[in-house]
Amino acid sequence: MSRSPSSNNTVISQRYVEFKMVGGLEPSGSNAKEKDGNDEYRDMTIIEIIENSRNDRHEEIQRELEEMKNFIEEFPTRREEFGGGLGVQPDVQREIDNPSDSGRDEGNPMASSSSLTDLQTSQPPQETEIKHFWSRTGVGMDSERERNLLISVSVGIEAYKLKILGLAIEAMKELTKMATEKQPLWQASIDGKVLSHMEYTKQFGQVDATLEMVIRKIGMQQPVQPPNLSCPTHIPALPNVEIHTQPLQTEASRETRFLLADPVHIVELLMNNDQYSPVFSNIVSKSKVLGVLSTQAQGDYNGALQVMAVEFHAPSPLVPNRECYLARYSRCLSNNVWGVVDVSLESLFPNPLIRYQRRPSGCLIEQFQSRLCKVIWVEHSEVDNSSVPEVCQHFVTSGHAYGAKQWLSTLVRQHERLTYIMVRNDRRPQQLVPTGEENLLTLADRMMRSFWRNLSASRKNQWMTVPLSGAENIEAIIRFVKDKEGRRPGPALVMATTIRIPASSRRIFDFLQDENSRNKWDILTHGHIVQQTRSISNGCVPGNRVSVLEVKSAEDPDRTIKTLLQESFTTSDSSYVTFTPVEASSFSMTLNGGDPDNVPVMPSGFSISPDGPTGDEGSLVTIVFQILDGTASPMHFPSHSVGTMYKLITETAKSITAGTVDPDNMGR
Repeated sequence: MSRSPSSNNTVISQRYVEFKMVGGLEPSGSNAKEKDGNDEYRDMTIIEIIENSRNDRHEEIQRELEEMKNFIEEFPTRREEFGGGLGVQPDVQREIDNPSDSGRDEGNPMASSSSLTDLQTSQPPQETEIKHFWSRTGVGMDSERERNLLISVSVGIEAYKLKILGLAIEAMKELTKMATEKQPLWQASIDGKVLSHMEYTKQFGQVDATLEMVIRKIGMQQPVQPPNLSCPTHIPALPNVEIHTQPLQTEASRETRFLLADPVHIVELLMNNDQYSPVFSNIVSKSKVLGVLSTQAQGDYNGALQVMAVEFHAPSPLVPNRECYLARYSRCLSNNVWGVVDVSLESLFPNPLIRYQRRPSGCLIEQFQSRLCKVIWVEHSEVDNSSVPEVCQHFVTSGHAYGAKQWLSTLVRQHERLTYIMVRNDRRPQQLVPTGEENLLTLADRMMRSFWRNLSASRKNQWMTVPLSGAENIEAIIRFVKDKEGRRPGPALVMATTIRIPASSRRIFDFLQDENSRNKWDILTHGHIVQQTRSISNGCVPGNRVSVLEVKSAEDPDRTIKTLLQESFTTSDSSYVTFTPVEASSFSMTLNGGDPDNVPVMPSGFSISPDGPTGDEGSLVTIVFQILDGTASPMHFPSHSVGTMYKLITETAKSITAGTVDPDNMGR
């Protein structure tokens, strides 16, 4: 009898994963025999069928409890074998994370809190200790690393390889159907295609064996008598262990796009972790390969199979990240069609605290003539959204935060960005040589990845709610800024919040990325002149570009107060405007062919997402600012910096709303 990872039998399921890791026991019920209409139950009444099933289950529980008892008695010594000798210690720095988290992503920031001293909060907070903040941190790092280690060890066992391969093959079959079938599996709606859960259960769901026998018995048209549900025998009570029992909600979406690309290159991008993490760094916080189960030659992805630990994030620190262990499998399904599928491993490695599991999800890539590809992306998951704040509820539960459209839009944008740069016309920004242009794009890419890392609700970002009245949705963290050599020149205070603005995403994007309207929202440029001195388009949509902005004195236009590097881009599903101050001398050297890694970046900016199917109902805007503060520490947020940042964020939010919202819509 199969079990769902989220069922009340999770305690027993958890015990089985531990058993299998050290001894390889089979789950009870896995060898249940299927009966047909000519079996012995044909002569049994429905009552007898149910009671017989209950007796069988009683024997299973007795056996499971006995095995659990034996396992618990032996487990302490087994833990020692996995423990100290293999160094299972919390070591955040050595995790194989998103490349955007590398030391070269940040440098010694040129911006400092001294330029913000004119911003004073009306009620300055007291010196704030970390202990006064509320942290979202869930399972400890020790537990995560132990689990990674155990799964890494287990995937090397031949029996597990076969089970994972079987799971991946079935997942590929399901993905193929999910990607190609139309109605009744997928129903049309204003949000796009919506999965029919009833039809999905009919095609892919598993029916309890006892229920199946009862249904068949009813089909024989025998009189149905109400069964006696009293238990004839005593079943020992299961251990009273408190576990997470919040029901998981289902999210499913599908999206189709065309792009000029080689299918094998897309497959390689998804299967090669060094490419996958940076390309999807706006969604992927962490991606770690725990084991490679295939034996293909280097670069051959037909049949490639690997086990991974992944962490996904939404464009807001208020939305909890999603973590799971999964198998990723790629296959050439025909001469011109490839498939790449993910599937969670919770059925093999149960977790009683499961909050997210990934049902078969991924993409089919079909090759047409002239390098034209059709990509069908499917996202299907079960998740606990009970911790999502009200302001982000619709954005998350509608599928916009983690849906197929978000993944496919990212893939298309990255491909378009590279293609557009290579084939654009010969017009060059003024006084910018080709090498300098490439350096500018490299620097902007590093800035964007650093920005996405900062706004993530990742485990490594210990976000704390700011303890000020009216700041319930404003989060803060301390990050240590690194230079090229990995040294830490100083701590930076990062503060972020997400607000809803009753204006279209496009209108907000245009307002924020245009240098002519910057004075209307950027407090630090009030009274100054903002000029765009250089610009490189990196997409076909107006506004998709990398820009150099100079802030000049209104009294002396020849004097540059500071220089900003900015990247802005928009897709149908999300928009970003990100900027960082740059130090003039190192930046000038970069534009003339110097190493772009010598330029420190400390990005701030905005993430803009539609809060509705058409994008006109309103938008969610995440505001992220950071300042360097040498007096801050992981256990101490200086009151002057907290007050300054709080004032900066709240005033910026008011300015954006005033500059983009029609007065008639203010009450929406």
